[in-house]
Parts: sequence; C-alpha cells; structure tokens
Amino acid sequence: MERKTGNERTADQQLPALGIAPYLELMDKTAADHADRKSIRMGLVMLWLSDNILDVMDVDLAPFGVTESKLDMLLLLMLHEGRELITPSGIADRLGIRRASVTALLDWLEKRGWVSREQSAKDRRMIHVSITPEGRAMVDQVLPTFWSTCASLLGDLDAEERSVFEKILGKLHQSIEKRVGVGR
Repeated sequence: MERKTGNERTADQQLPALGIAPYLELMDKTAADHADRKSIRMGLVMLWLSDNILDVMDVDLAPFGVTESKLDMLLLLMLHEGRELITPSGIADRLGIRRASVTALLDWLEKRGWVSREQSAKDRRMIHVSITPEGRAMVDQVLPTFWSTCASLLGDLDAEERSVFEKILGKLHQSIEKRVGVGR
C-alpha cells in the first residue's frame, strides 16, 4: 500500500494533524486500568515513526520510479538469487505480507521488466520468481540513495545518542521479530 504525502492534496482535502493529545485521551478511556500508559504512548509514536520513515524513503526513491516496498522485494530476490528457488508464497512469508499483495507487487515489477516468473518444471502449479538483469541494474542505481536516506534518518542524533539508540533498537528489533516469527 502506498501512502500519499500531504503536499499531493489540496487544503480542503487534508485532515488537520491532531497531535498525540486526543489519542492519549482515548487511551485513558479505553486502555486497561493496569496498562503502562508510558509504554502505550511510546508504542504509538513508534507506529507513527514507522509510517513517516516509509514516507521519507518513498519520497527519496520517487525519482527512480520505485517505492520502499518494491525495492524491498527486489532486494530480497537479489540477495536470495542462486541460493534457492523463490516462490510468491515464500516472499509473502518472508516479508510478512499477504500473498495478494505479493502478486500485485510482482505484476508491477514484471511490467517494468525487473522480475520474471516461470512455472516450475516439477510442479506446474508452482511459480518461481527471479530478478532480471534490468532489475539488478535498477537496484544498483537506487541503492546509493537508499543508503543515504537510511543514514539521514539519524541525522539529528549525536554520536552518543546514536550509540544508545542502536542498542535499544537492536533489542526492540529482536523482540518484534520473535513475536512475529519472521526475520530478515
């Protein structure tokens, strides 16, 4: 699913930002009495942050005609190339998305010549997906911007803050991957 950034709508179409206060009021009314309010607030901010990070990445990748989700799939195909045969179901499991979403992404990527799908010689019901040379060339062109954007996300943190954040982020990452049962 692609998100639009606010500058693509007219003023009368935009909903005003409410900030966190109304959400905290709703939390006070609806969260369990024993719930850790501070953790709820930080979790909510993390959800918003993840949305905003994807928006920043998509804006920076837009000149290449690709979004983070499409690049993510191409990277997955590129990094698994030659290791094992990749199926749409395997992609869905690895990325933690629905099979229908994988099909839509693959349709879009295939139209541009960046991926190919072939029926399995052993089982005609099974489809194998691979990145094409054109897809690899596009990824090679996009990666410097991708890495630069990743680095820029921490641009407002000093070295000490980045070090502390790296430890906390690593711990959160492990915890979340354990919960969802999917890792990179």
